[in-house]
Amino acid sequence: MNKIILTGCLLLCAILSFAQQAPKGKVLVKITDAAGSPLPYASVAVRKTADSAVVKGQMSDAGGQCVFEGIPEGSYFIHATQLGYAEQRSEVFRITAAGSQVNLKALALTPASRDLKTVDVVAQKPFIERSEGKTILNVESSVAAAGNTAMDLLRRAPGVSVDKDENLVIKGKQGVTVMLDGKITYLSPEALAELLKSMPAETISQIEIITSPSAKYDAAGTSGMINIKTKKGQMTGFNGTATVSGGGGRYLFYNTGLNINWRTKKLNVFGNLNHGDRKNFNTRELHRRTGGSNPLQFRQEVYQINDFMYRSYKGGIDYSLTEKQTIGVMVNGYSNAFWRRAPSATEIANKGGATDSLLHTGIDANNRFTNTSVNLNYKLKMDTSGSEFTIDADYARFHNRMNTELSDSVVDAHSAAVLQSNALRTMPFTNITIKSIKGDLVKVLNKSVRLEAGVKASFVNTENNMRYDSLLHGEYVPVPSQYDQFIYDENVLAAYLIYKQQLKKTDFVLGLRLEQTISDGNSISLKTRVERKYLDYFPNLSIDHRFTDDHKLSLAYTKRINRPGYGQLNPFLFFLDKYTFFRGNSYLTPEYTHNTEMTYMFKQKYMATLGYSRTNDVYDEFLLTDEATNATISTNKNLGTQTTYSLNLTLPFDPVKWWNTSNNVSIYYNQYQIRDTVRDFTTERLAWSFNSTNTFTLPRDYKLEVSGWYDAPNVYGIWKSKAMWSANIGIQKTVLKKKGTLKVNVNDIFASARFQGVAEYNDIYLSVNNRWQNRTVNVSLSYRFGNTKVEAARERKTGSEEELRRAGN
Repeated sequence: MNKIILTGCLLLCAILSFAQQAPKGKVLVKITDAAGSPLPYASVAVRKTADSAVVKGQMSDAGGQCVFEGIPEGSYFIHATQLGYAEQRSEVFRITAAGSQVNLKALALTPASRDLKTVDVVAQKPFIERSEGKTILNVESSVAAAGNTAMDLLRRAPGVSVDKDENLVIKGKQGVTVMLDGKITYLSPEALAELLKSMPAETISQIEIITSPSAKYDAAGTSGMINIKTKKGQMTGFNGTATVSGGGGRYLFYNTGLNINWRTKKLNVFGNLNHGDRKNFNTRELHRRTGGSNPLQFRQEVYQINDFMYRSYKGGIDYSLTEKQTIGVMVNGYSNAFWRRAPSATEIANKGGATDSLLHTGIDANNRFTNTSVNLNYKLKMDTSGSEFTIDADYARFHNRMNTELSDSVVDAHSAAVLQSNALRTMPFTNITIKSIKGDLVKVLNKSVRLEAGVKASFVNTENNMRYDSLLHGEYVPVPSQYDQFIYDENVLAAYLIYKQQLKKTDFVLGLRLEQTISDGNSISLKTRVERKYLDYFPNLSIDHRFTDDHKLSLAYTKRINRPGYGQLNPFLFFLDKYTFFRGNSYLTPEYTHNTEMTYMFKQKYMATLGYSRTNDVYDEFLLTDEATNATISTNKNLGTQTTYSLNLTLPFDPVKWWNTSNNVSIYYNQYQIRDTVRDFTTERLAWSFNSTNTFTLPRDYKLEVSGWYDAPNVYGIWKSKAMWSANIGIQKTVLKKKGTLKVNVNDIFASARFQGVAEYNDIYLSVNNRWQNRTVNVSLSYRFGNTKVEAARERKTGSEEELRRAGN
């Protein structure tokens, strides 16, 4: 930890030694009423013309005067508001040199008409937008989102795809870190997939896709981060929203939800509850060939029925101790259950291709996973320029218990005689405890220089237990020799420092994050223990240059780490059938990625991004064959190196007033150089994807949305995938005196979304065809109750405070 603090201090000294000041000027303006009389105590702010960000704000004095000093070179306008008056803005002006002074003409505010005492919240953001280096999905604005899950929405997100095992992929790269409300989930890939498939879209407000995170974020994740923001009320008084949705494809599903909020000037109490049941299916076709002295061919068909029952909750209190200090507590969690039935039939053929036996397998599993998370927060606004200090303390507890009964029988293909039958029961359970505390400081030195610093400590304990029972004479009998216990502890101590400066038309950000990792993986039964201790440096750099208000060029570099998931480190053996099983790998090491992006933005909306990344010690699925039994073992190993070149285009248009279209095109070249004990080999592919969302505003409060996506063939480690695509349509209507919203949509109209891929190397051949319940019809009705209007003065004040906090970006 001393090394981290020392390095941070040296970096701070180095940064301050070359920090330079941009030219600054002075602005004078007088605020009056319509008759020309001075208007005291008006809220006045200097804003940038490029993005309306607040540079400096204050109240007008008794004579209506405002004087702003230390304004950096640039283009600005004045924005003034006052209770009972309509807001007003000045003409655009420029600060061109140090010591220059701008004297603006008086800004007159006119009285607000009576029907402006309250303001209906009717503004709606586009479904996809780009802001501050992030791609944002405004889920509440989407017609087609109703009735779907978080996983369904991510399949539609620009640059995001889902592989055969339902792992998330950004721009062709795995290693995605998923956060809920800014908190890392810490779940295994399987548990995360189950959570995303059980999270209704009605509980989500936004999804942020961050490809170049700053040093403020944890360094985990090689391809980027996805932050899922759940709903929280923002209006004053008491209000809420009740939602009910349902639909179906081959099977039916439903969801109900309640979101409430009570807000006063000092207190905010919020909460939501959701309950539902989603039943669906997926089918898998697998063709496998083995090598060796006794080669066989396997042709397997699996029909799996899944039933998710979920209950989630979130509640919290924020209290303003003073105008500058706020404390808060938030509790959220879920209690979910998952049932799975997966009967399968496998034809087993000899070398000549003739089927000589059949394997019938049945899987019955029930999985219950729960989570409770508590967050304590303190926030201090140190001044009006944006300096602040926050402390967060978090505690989370995850519990996962699964009972699986697996039975199989081998039947002679000619005589139909049962040659062999077996049955076993596995009962693994996992407990994960996470404790963390962090402090973040933002210090605005002046209007062109800003420092951010912070420290964080997280402590994770994972306990995994596996019990095996074998069916003997009609009863399950414990098999102690197959029991296993795996305990994994991981502590991460981190510190970061970020320096931001505006030099004329260039914004410069330099950051460094240090993470000290101490881990201990202990398999009690296997008597293997892997202990590691390592210190990593994660620099990040970004430069944004504005040639004009319409042309902007950005360059960003980040280094990231992706540590293996707890389930991937767990050496337990999980049976899928007699000839297929999965085993974890305690010897996996982290993978490291260097990522560089250059982005050109035109008119604050059209974007082109060139990217290059290289990942060392990349880990992914690897297949092994036991020649003695012809069984295939799926595990994870450090494969080698992954190199990716990418081009991403964001193209939003408004062809006519009532039609908005948002389009995203990604072109990327993926190459894996894989190390193997038998023979090194390379997989590579030039691929592309396309995503389009079209929203049509129709008469009588109707809104129509048509969307679709396409993923070209690609490579993921040892896997080569075929193309995937989907089309969706939805319609929305406001009802119940505009307090209700009715949405109807059809997902995957042509039932075209499926994963088809093949892994072929050395003596391994496996092809997969996965299909799931994507074509569904969804109906959703939400009703807003309580105070559905926002008091104009309070809303302006809240918005101003938020923008002042962002001053100096």
